[in-house]
Amino acid sequence: CAPNHKRTEPLTLKRLLSTHASINENNTEEKILTRNPRIDALADIAKEVSLRRGLSAGKNLQQATRDAQAKGDKWRYNIPAFLVAYVSNQPCQYIEEDIEQNRVDPYDELPFSPPKTEMQLEDYASACAAVQNILLSLHSEGLGAKWATGPVIRCKAFRDLMSCKHDDLVVGLLMIGVPHKIPRAPRRRRELVGDTLQDL
Repeated sequence: CAPNHKRTEPLTLKRLLSTHASINENNTEEKILTRNPRIDALADIAKEVSLRRGLSAGKNLQQATRDAQAKGDKWRYNIPAFLVAYVSNQPCQYIEEDIEQNRVDPYDELPFSPPKTEMQLEDYASACAAVQNILLSLHSEGLGAKWATGPVIRCKAFRDLMSCKHDDLVVGLLMIGVPHKIPRAPRRRRELVGDTLQDL
């Protein structure tokens, strides 16, 4: 990452690969075809969060279960790599009293605790810029990637799986793989010159 203001180097990335690389007896690296249990756990979290959201949105149990299973399977079998990006020294992401009294459901979305100080905001912005650079780098290598936010990354089960501390703010979950096809670029909502770029 490029040096940021005050060089705090706030971004941390955690990588999950669907298969592990290991050293065999000939001292060469080889792929092990066993599943990464953390990806399986991540897929289970996505499935449970999806099920609850589907039910709360008014879907019947059968439809919500089917949709949640499809999401869990997609995360488990179709996405070969994940990156979790987070920044530390942010406001506490839990209500301490709820944690102490075990009142937090592991799959409920935690309250959002945004940066409060100028330094926290700058660190968060730096981490977001770094994630965008990672996405551009992956695209240049022919890989597909999605920057996901939302209820999965904001639940206690996800934070526990990623060993996040109370002051770690998750910037996003990057899903990485080889695309089956390259989607067409969406139509711009704003004109480049005049809307996005304005001369003074």
